[in-house]
Amino acid sequence: MNVRLLSAYFEATEGETNTRKYAARLAELWAEQYPEKLFIGKHLIAQVKNIKTRKLLAPDEVEAMKTNAIRSSTGRTIQNIRRSIQRRSTIAQRPETAEEQYEEEQQMMETERDEHTTGIRTIYEQVNLKWEGVRMDARPKITKVPQNKNTKEIIQAINNTLKPAFNNTKNLEELCHTIYCAATVANIILETKAENRTREELKELRPPWEQRIERKITNLRKEIGILHTYVHTTAPSKKVEKKIEKYIFMLKIKSKTKTEQREQLKIYTETLKHKIAALGNRLRRYHKRTQRYKDNNLFSNNQRQFFRKLEEGKGEKTTNPPHPEDMRQYWTKIWTNRGEHRTTAAWIEREKREHDNVRDMPEINITEEDVKETIRRTKNWTAPGIDNIHNYWWKSFTHTHQALARLIRKALEDPQTIPEYFTQGTTLMLPKKGDLTQAKNYRPRTCLPSAYKKLTSTIGHKIQIHLKQNNIMAWEQNGCREKGRGSKELLLIDKMLTRQAKRRLKNISMAWIDYQKAYDSVPHSWLVEILEIYKVNRLAINLIKSLMSTWRTTLSIKTRTTTYRTEEIQIRNGIFQGDGLSPLLFCLALNPLSNMLNSSAYGYTINEQTKITHLFYMDDLKLFARGKKQLEGELELVRG
Repeated sequence: MNVRLLSAYFEATEGETNTRKYAARLAELWAEQYPEKLFIGKHLIAQVKNIKTRKLLAPDEVEAMKTNAIRSSTGRTIQNIRRSIQRRSTIAQRPETAEEQYEEEQQMMETERDEHTTGIRTIYEQVNLKWEGVRMDARPKITKVPQNKNTKEIIQAINNTLKPAFNNTKNLEELCHTIYCAATVANIILETKAENRTREELKELRPPWEQRIERKITNLRKEIGILHTYVHTTAPSKKVEKKIEKYIFMLKIKSKTKTEQREQLKIYTETLKHKIAALGNRLRRYHKRTQRYKDNNLFSNNQRQFFRKLEEGKGEKTTNPPHPEDMRQYWTKIWTNRGEHRTTAAWIEREKREHDNVRDMPEINITEEDVKETIRRTKNWTAPGIDNIHNYWWKSFTHTHQALARLIRKALEDPQTIPEYFTQGTTLMLPKKGDLTQAKNYRPRTCLPSAYKKLTSTIGHKIQIHLKQNNIMAWEQNGCREKGRGSKELLLIDKMLTRQAKRRLKNISMAWIDYQKAYDSVPHSWLVEILEIYKVNRLAINLIKSLMSTWRTTLSIKTRTTTYRTEEIQIRNGIFQGDGLSPLLFCLALNPLSNMLNSSAYGYTINEQTKITHLFYMDDLKLFARGKKQLEGELELVRG
């Protein structure tokens, strides 16, 4: 037992090269060997000291155990991997040399490849053993890695080493587990630190110029405090008098009486106050300049986040969000009650007749190129779902693309192969305008597992091709159009129409309609029927039906004073926001309305051949008509 304890000690401390916070690791290793004799780390450390002090084991045996632990330690393995990759990269970058030297360098590259491949596999096996069988939502988040040449080389080496592991995955859950372990291996080799910084650490992240100015202001305030104490105290302390003597010498005050000295020190105190005011103004000016630079940069790179930041700034006045139970009950009433559409409506029958001659969508064949294109469109570090796998890892581990294409084809044939946690979301409630103590004044934004979004985006792209080839989606809907300019195109059209009406003195009437809780009020039965009307592939419809039956989420809210998460809510009505299919399904659900408006006699006439009745951007609808009566007719159509 002493031998095994000392072996576990050297393993936990990596041969006594890392002796910080190893008690828990030592207790874990001991429990693996003797589960019936559990001890806490402190007791085990005391026994290790006892073994060393009393020399219960031979010194040669102890030294051999220590050497083996150092040789097989994770730290040594990481150093060998990084050194091997760096040497191999250096050899590969050398210019062409003689044939003999070229052969020698090729042999060296093979040796280096074998060395770092063995090390990566060793660490991967350890990580795989640690997290195998653990639920994805119970695992820690994967830290972001720095973007540099060294990172790319290490991730490429991991990608090539674990190619068999990626290709041999049997299901989507196993593939996600492999990617999680591979990303963890990358963090271990790169030795990245978790982003759990304290307030003190964040305070130290202030720029140097700010720290210098604040240090000057602090020193000036100390001087003012000393001078104020001396001037307004009849009997100051010796410590204060000594410092005042230094000020008198520095300012070259030659007055003999203390009264005159105090007057001149008062003048100097006012000078110091003016210096503090000047430094304070400089600090505020620098802060404004820095904030202006950040806002301009954010606006040019991510306008959505910029405007969301402005809205969040307005909503920070309210610090009392709704009670968790109130929030859960409000959204449960909207999502849980299963809605049904009117199957016998006249406009549904008309939509069926109009699209009766549409060709059936061909068989869906998901290829590796389809998956690559889907992954290419994603952003690297957008918030992941409960799997904690960012899109960056899907992009970096390129050998996963072929496996993902194969597993998506398998999911189309048998939707039951999709893991349960794929359709489990975490919905962040973002504040809107109004009273933020009311649950209705929050906008849901759902984070879903990245693999689920790859699956739905790939299938959604295939459906988009079918819709485009058969000209099914109305051109007025610009909310889900691929490679479009979104609302910009619609704004330009609107500007052109109003300018023409003004220049030609034509009548034009317009109305703006915003559907309340539009995403959350679409029945699932209507989504399935509209897909059938437009002849979407049957396998895709069955997959979407299977996914909709398992949609669920938890509500999360975070403010400065309150953070909580509600219980799980089943989504039996409305569209699950956050995946690649959501915008497309919603636009298809509203597409019959566009067809009804276009087939009516209403609308604004641009010229003899062109008429426009409306513009759609998701659920934002704008109607155009020649006059008030026509506009009322269009509103009646929309209302019906």
